[in-house]
Amino acid sequence: MKKGEIRQPVTLIILTVLTCGIYGLFWLYTVGKEVNEALGREAVQPIIIILSILCFPLIYYYCYQLDLALVELANAEGENYSSNFILWLITTIFGVGIFIIEIQTQEFLNKIWEKN
Repeated sequence: MKKGEIRQPVTLIILTVLTCGIYGLFWLYTVGKEVNEALGREAVQPIIIILSILCFPLIYYYCYQLDLALVELANAEGENYSSNFILWLITTIFGVGIFIIEIQTQEFLNKIWEKN
């Protein structure tokens, strides 16, 4: 399995705030590619991030794909990870969804990348 980049969740949040969300989209794109490489197949379609700039609701479909891919990655690695998509969906209503996604996803991926 190819290892992805270890990132600090707090740094992701700061960069996302400072760039008015643009870094968050870049991070989602990058993480999608890393997860695909780790799984050895395209479980997440990073092009959806680019399309979501034109049609924002597509970002929810992308996050759904990402969540399913993380569950698959956890199963492949023998780790414990349960679906967080509903939590992500609810927290976006309150404007903190991207931060929750960044924290949960990156902490889980850091654990997987450090293991390998």
